Amino acid sequence: MRTSMLLLAAAGFALAASGACAQPAPSPAAATQVDTRRFAADFDAFLTGLVGGFPDLPSLSVVVTRSDGTIYARSFGRADLASGRAATPDTLYYIASTTKSFLGLAMAAMDARGEIDLDWTLAELAPDVRFAPELHADRVTLRHLLSHTHGLTGTGIAFRLAYTGEHDQATLWRQLARLQPNREAPLGTYRYTNLGYNIAALLIERRTGRRWQDMIEREVLVPLRMTHSLTQGTDRARRRLPFALPYTTMTASGAAPIYLVKHDDTMQSAGGMFASANDIARFLAAQLAAERGRGTGRLPASVIAGTHRPIATFDDRRDVFPATGYGLGWLSGEVDGAMLYFHFGGFPGARAHMSFMPARDVGVVALANDDGIGVPIADLAAKYAYTWFARGREAAAASGAQWTERFRQQFTRIRAGVATARAEQAARPWRLSLPIAAYTGRYCNEDYGTITISDHNGRPAMAMGRLRADAGPFDRPETVRMEAIPGEGRLLSFDLAGGRATALTYDGDRYLRCP
Repeated sequence: MRTSMLLLAAAGFALAASGACAQPAPSPAAATQVDTRRFAADFDAFLTGLVGGFPDLPSLSVVVTRSDGTIYARSFGRADLASGRAATPDTLYYIASTTKSFLGLAMAAMDARGEIDLDWTLAELAPDVRFAPELHADRVTLRHLLSHTHGLTGTGIAFRLAYTGEHDQATLWRQLARLQPNREAPLGTYRYTNLGYNIAALLIERRTGRRWQDMIEREVLVPLRMTHSLTQGTDRARRRLPFALPYTTMTASGAAPIYLVKHDDTMQSAGGMFASANDIARFLAAQLAAERGRGTGRLPASVIAGTHRPIATFDDRRDVFPATGYGLGWLSGEVDGAMLYFHFGGFPGARAHMSFMPARDVGVVALANDDGIGVPIADLAAKYAYTWFARGREAAAASGAQWTERFRQQFTRIRAGVATARAEQAARPWRLSLPIAAYTGRYCNEDYGTITISDHNGRPAMAMGRLRADAGPFDRPETVRMEAIPGEGRLLSFDLAGGRATALTYDGDRYLRCP
């Protein structure tokens, strides 16, 4: 349910944006001479009205930067609704898949120094693994893995790393032998997933002894002095740094807290960072400076700029920001006559927008601790900023108002749909035929791990590492609905024999009772 609703919101938002991009853009020279103080005042007025129109949004932190420093920084709302703690530009948000841009740069820096080779293949890096011949392990390189062109699928590597935390190096390494070729997106074809980044980190750790967390910290966070960013030590850091707690506004009303909080065992190489808006602005300033030939710290301009250049090419114009290429952690596409480089991140209770436009010398980071209203609002903030620099304050104000009203209408419909769906779910009959004790126990799957079914007040409940859910009814025999990943309902069906459950199928994968 959650996925379809977010896509619906994005579709409505993209429609609004498509009608406001007809005027030619000014030259880059003219764009660099704009009055940034006027922009900051206009932008602040727009954001104040935007956020004020959606009072359920927990918080939004926005920073706009140029290659020589920040020109706007402000936070709205609360990082913690229960305590009333306000968000600030130094509040740490979970930034999910935008982590890929950091790992892409870290590996590019190591490649430039000769510590690794982005053209190393699966076969070279895992000579002890018996890959299926049709994978072409002797041709799949780190560069393929980091650009989503690897042509691989299968196994529970990405799921274990991102959601359950049930993994160790030996388990993950064994999973490599269970990889399958992606028939729909073969080697050389772009298909966005987390799997490539997860495999790349696993291989490089085995080869060099360095974990992906240490790579990002040494190669990126330390040189850029990103002191409010981290990839590990999350539980300890929560006691000393200001974190934004996760919420969802994909509700009938209000913002609801989300139980699924990131810990070290679910912080993974394709989405495993917390960072502040101020810190990400430093990262974006380094990208902009590199496009002007200036390195930052020990990061050469050529290395930074090299990560922007597309490796994969495709044509995806469905979203607010059209994409035609993917490099080492950066999507790219033309917006208002200029190339935009960007990456987004999403997870229950989190939305991250990170982008920059070299021709206008401007970059935007927008972070929300919400996976509902926060998703399009973060993109709306960036869209307004780029329109302002490309076509002026009047065009930005007019189109910003149009986008806001279109989204307000869209979200009203979405929330009505949520209320209807929840009511329908609650009205379904229970179709379990045996006492709960007949279903309880541990069920194992070699790829995905262990599901434990327990009796919670007379109803089935599941636990799977960090994931938890109470069952809801479903109108199919021996089947229940589980929402272990908040906002994403999955079906769980039992196989019965001899008066008890002997196996279950969860989200299409079969689990047998553990020995």
